[in-house]
Amino acid sequence: MGPIRYILRELWRGVAQHRALTVTSILSMSAILLIFLVFMMVLQTVDRYAGDLEAREEVSVFLNEGLSRADIKSVAEALYAIDGVDSVRFVSKEEAWEAFRADVADEALVQAVGSNPLPATYVIRPTVSFRNADGVRRIARAAETVPHVEDVRYAGEWVVRAEQVVGTLKRVGAAVGLIVLVGVLFVVGATTRLSVQTRLDSVHLIRSLGGGFLFTEAPYLVEGFVLASISSLLTIAAALLIHDQLADGLFRLLLLPTQSLFAFVGISGLLGLLGSWIAVATLPRKWLL
Repeated sequence: MGPIRYILRELWRGVAQHRALTVTSILSMSAILLIFLVFMMVLQTVDRYAGDLEAREEVSVFLNEGLSRADIKSVAEALYAIDGVDSVRFVSKEEAWEAFRADVADEALVQAVGSNPLPATYVIRPTVSFRNADGVRRIARAAETVPHVEDVRYAGEWVVRAEQVVGTLKRVGAAVGLIVLVGVLFVVGATTRLSVQTRLDSVHLIRSLGGGFLFTEAPYLVEGFVLASISSLLTIAAALLIHDQLADGLFRLLLLPTQSLFAFVGISGLLGLLGSWIAVATLPRKWLL
């Protein structure tokens, strides 16, 4: 019998004879991996949210009342001269009022406001390199010094908070990844040790017949790889279910790209292989002799 056929046969025999242990190991690893995968989905979602905030970042510059066309033009020229400004769009009082009425569905509330209280506005679009919290803040502070400007508003603080959340999540993610690594190695190692203990007689027999690594240690390494890979596939299925359940909710989790999911399966399998190797390498040598 060839070594590959033997390894596959031993893999199937081990799974068939120890179904409860196999199922327990797969479910345990799936639970650990699911925590990590869902956390990565949360991190990607928050990161995308922060990126969207930066991409849509604009600075609203409110003008004083009663400005002449020459004054409005001079404000535009001053705003264009600010470093980091990509474009400047003028919004008249009438346009601002119509936009307000379109956003407010309650006509009674619109009537209660009475006359148009909204000022004329310039909306500044930053360049790509300035679409971040510091860049937008610099543009806003420069716009505040322009003559005939009454007020300047921007969502920079939201961007700052989003960037802080992303940074915190990345640090927590590193800790979660370490916990997942230890958890998978522990589960696979414990499973491998139990598998070796239940098959000591066959291991000793193969050793006595001159069987080497491929006929003794290799089946357990392959078993660890396969069990961890199956666990990762179940984890992805559970993550897809969570994603679908939240699809219509307020907070939607983004799925990881396909390439990342393939990498997740491969890395999980390698962790299982590593856990089995550590377990076999640390076994009492008399078990394998």
